[in-house]
Amino acid sequence: MGLCFSSSPTPHSSSFNPPQYSGKSSTSNQNMTRSESTDSKNVGFSGTTSSGGGKSQFSEIASGSIDGEGSLPLPLSLSLSLPLPLPLPSPDGQILERPNLKVFSFADLKSATKGFKSDTLLGEGGFGKVYKGWLDEKTLTPARAGSGMVVAIKKLNSESVQGFQEWQSEVNFLGRLSHANLVKLLGYCWDDDELLLVYEFMPKGSLENHLFRRNPNIEPLSWNTRLKIAIGAARGLAFLHTSEKKIIYRDFKASNILLDGNYNAKISDFGLAKLGPSGGQSHVTTRVMGTYGYAAPEYIATGHLYVNSDVYGFGVVLLEILTGMRALDTKRPTAQLNLVEWTKPLLSSKKKLKTIMDVKIEGQYSPKAAFQAAQLTLKCIQHDPKQRPSMKEVLEELEAIQAIPKKSKTRNSHRTSHQPPR
Repeated sequence: MGLCFSSSPTPHSSSFNPPQYSGKSSTSNQNMTRSESTDSKNVGFSGTTSSGGGKSQFSEIASGSIDGEGSLPLPLSLSLSLPLPLPLPSPDGQILERPNLKVFSFADLKSATKGFKSDTLLGEGGFGKVYKGWLDEKTLTPARAGSGMVVAIKKLNSESVQGFQEWQSEVNFLGRLSHANLVKLLGYCWDDDELLLVYEFMPKGSLENHLFRRNPNIEPLSWNTRLKIAIGAARGLAFLHTSEKKIIYRDFKASNILLDGNYNAKISDFGLAKLGPSGGQSHVTTRVMGTYGYAAPEYIATGHLYVNSDVYGFGVVLLEILTGMRALDTKRPTAQLNLVEWTKPLLSSKKKLKTIMDVKIEGQYSPKAAFQAAQLTLKCIQHDPKQRPSMKEVLEELEAIQAIPKKSKTRNSHRTSHQPPR
């Protein structure tokens, strides 16, 4: 089981109305590993980018009001039936009628993390810290370190303006969504000014950490593993898009894809999730929030959010998987700073594609599979959202690519690579 946490932008509010909070609010910084904690900064959406390792985020500052726009309806109370057995997600997933979560006391979570000691810290950012904790697998009560079930406990920064909204959104969405490719939220704590969330622990961390970190202890992801991760993430997004109430994830990126011990991908961090259009509408209009390099161009330009705006973000991540390079990286030459803008003209040529494929997976894939993956990427990053495939279609194409056999003989050809030194 698992969770490991990456810096995420500001949240969207949820529709249930718990008792009045004391006035302080905080934001979770879900899904970050310790090494990721300084990589991104939140900035006002004014066209300015921040650069920390190429991971730049933007957001219009949330007003602090909790209007419930675009979120799943919930009871007007957080008094849930507890404790409840943890649901096993079916392959197709399900939306629960009400959150199936445990309410933890602050004292219990303090005990589970050895008093939030530094040696249990998994990661931190502007919105809070994530700790490793231990709970009894059956009762979800605190257990001794090293025994029981490992969990990730996000402790929100009480000084953050937007954290309460993200905390609500996490409970609102993840508390009711059950799918094998979504990270499982086990429970929450709301104790005076303390806001915490408890997740399954993801031992392999984030996709971002595996693709871009230079930690010598992390083995490069193989071609087959990369495809497996892409397919798992696609299944998670397809579930959100094809559910009865379509859900737009709104912040799809490599740092929000977490990996369990077998490299199964799970989507995490639902702080920006929003209900999709209804009543025959093609889109919803909302303030622009997300991450530079991954957010769809129509959303940035107009605030119009389509279900297929998520498909654009998926295409960017697929491009990162193929190239091993970040969506944005200020360390690259200016003409190559934006990965999509730089590589888009190269994806249609088999010869040029070879120059940008990740050298760490050279010889592991057939040229046919790589080219088909590149063509799928091109479809996903189409400027017009109506021209992009659905996530169901993306999933089907990825599964077809996975079935392509590897070429029988590897040629170590000399090539001129467009990739900057890494």
